[in-house]
Amino acid sequence: MELQEYKCEVLIIGAGPAGLSAAVYCGRANRSTIILEGKEPSSLEKTKEIQNWLGEMDVTGLELLEKFKKHAENYDSVKIISGDVIELMLGMGTNMISTRTANITADVVVIATGTGKRKEVIKGEDILLGYGVSYSAIWDGPLYKDKVVYLYGKDDEVMEDALVLRQMGCIVRVITDVGIEELPDKANEVIDTGIEIIEKMEVIEAIPDSDGMIQKIICKSTKSESEDVEIIKEFELSCLFIISHISSNSIFKKAGVELDDLRNIKVDDEQKTNLKGVYAAGDCTGGLFQVVFAAAEGARAGINACKYLRQLQKE
Repeated sequence: MELQEYKCEVLIIGAGPAGLSAAVYCGRANRSTIILEGKEPSSLEKTKEIQNWLGEMDVTGLELLEKFKKHAENYDSVKIISGDVIELMLGMGTNMISTRTANITADVVVIATGTGKRKEVIKGEDILLGYGVSYSAIWDGPLYKDKVVYLYGKDDEVMEDALVLRQMGCIVRVITDVGIEELPDKANEVIDTGIEIIEKMEVIEAIPDSDGMIQKIICKSTKSESEDVEIIKEFELSCLFIISHISSNSIFKKAGVELDDLRNIKVDDEQKTNLKGVYAAGDCTGGLFQVVFAAAEGARAGINACKYLRQLQKE
């Protein structure tokens, strides 16, 4: 899998109302801007009816979002690419961000990921992130050569990453909460290489050892509820690669972005985070979860990001 290389002045992580609003202001300022659109749909996209957006008496969230996106893409300097962030290096001059398929360097970053998945899906996931829990097989796989690793998920990326990890020399197993017949066709290729797929099991907890590294996972059967006995299994491992999701804001916390007690990203009245050249806007910062507020915060972040760039160029 060949990684694409991108360089821009502004990277906006998130393609909801906050991110697209920030992009409009960066586009108007003719700043080279990349919007990183993740797999998790914007909350606006999932909203059936909007009746409080000025000038639109009755519009679906998806219709409104498409208008926002079209507006942002109208600027030649704005580009939208797809991918979820898996690694970041922020606040040290040039910011470096990686997805499964791309490396991006940017002078300034605007985080506008929305609420996403607010809570960890697996108990213990958050505290073990970087200590045996990973969202990236490509980046962290080489650390686990000759060691037992599990991938948790059910899409093509899981199957592709299983093959990649095997090629890296890891002892690979896949665990999924659906049946083999529900997995993508690539699962057959995974099985043919000898990789075990453990089906119909949900990972519910990751357990650390005395040194704070992952030791085992606890799993629960997802088979028919008509079965009287609940099946619980434990598996020892060196790393759990979670491909099904990325826990909201956890990855930013790992990169040094300060969160409040509610796990929202902390910002000042200019949408600045605690890291130089890193801003945040919209639902990821908490507050009132309304489209108009997300758009306003995105505009403020975009304006201040451009102001920051002007100051950089004077230095």
